[in-house]
Amino acid sequence: MKKNIKFIVFIIFAIIALYLTRINYSEHGINKSILACVIAQKKINSSNMSKAEIKKYCENEINKKINK
Repeated sequence: MKKNIKFIVFIIFAIIALYLTRINYSEHGINKSILACVIAQKKINSSNMSKAEIKKYCENEINKKINK
């Protein structure tokens, strides 16, 4: 019985830790994707668009793909 309680407490703790990690670090991946997109778009459209326009374009495109 004591082993079962320890195991259940461990599982609950692990679920809470994974949930908090997901909340804290979910934006990290999105920001890295946006940065990579900005760098790629700068190389492709270096004279056509400003940095702010490129960043806005990348944010819109990535958010479209995430919300599918």
